[in-house]
Amino acid sequence: MAYAAELAVAERAAREAGELVAAYYARGPIPALIKADQSPVTEADREAGARITALLRAAFPEDWVLSEEEPDDPARLAHRRVWIVDPLDGTRDFVARTGQFSVHVALAVDGAAVVGAVYQPVAQAMYAAATGAGAWRTRGGERARLRVSAEAAPAALRLGTTRLNATSRLGRFLDETGLRARAVAMGASVKHMAMAEGALDACVNLSPGEQEWDTCAPEVVIREAGGAFTDGDGRPFRYNQPDLGHHRGSVASNGACHGALLELLRPHLATDTR
Repeated sequence: MAYAAELAVAERAAREAGELVAAYYARGPIPALIKADQSPVTEADREAGARITALLRAAFPEDWVLSEEEPDDPARLAHRRVWIVDPLDGTRDFVARTGQFSVHVALAVDGAAVVGAVYQPVAQAMYAAATGAGAWRTRGGERARLRVSAEAAPAALRLGTTRLNATSRLGRFLDETGLRARAVAMGASVKHMAMAEGALDACVNLSPGEQEWDTCAPEVVIREAGGAFTDGDGRPFRYNQPDLGHHRGSVASNGACHGALLELLRPHLATDTR
């Protein structure tokens, strides 16, 4: 299997960081600081990030690591292989104690996401995939192949949306398309993994704060489960870009409903995603 070694390291790093995050979570409420972009950060984010970076650099010293909790360095743009890490995806959910947060470890090669590991510390569930190898969930000692749903009708979609970071643009989209009644609010990438399992049919994000580390690992899992993952205009994501933001939103789906969902979304992306 291509990227077998990389996938094994990604899973190990995500699991070890997840166990660290779970230990923090078990202690009770954790204080958060507010970063310059107005997003929260905790000691759990930072310690998990340091653990992942150390493991990746030890295993692949020639690769670059781009992590949410470390300063960005433009030198990464000269590297073909870049690990893209979110040590605690869903810090708002972590602080709010919803249990719906994850650890992301992904590898992008020449701008394409090729390896992804998403670990959910509370559920102790690992979702992992590599290009061409399928997507798998490991939980409670059992390993299961992931497949997306086949629902194509927009009126019947089970649509995953953010629970704690919704925008007015997303609200208008849900109301004007009639999808409000079909929306399921879930934390961070927990909704993406529910979609990869077939429990949801699509996920839409219109937050202007979404970054590469929010989608890189989930994208590989969803694609390998048979789904699609693009920006709001239907363009594939390229990773390790100078600008890390997803300014045209993101749409993850089972593939069958992707075109119809993009058409519904088009009027709501006329100018920006605020």
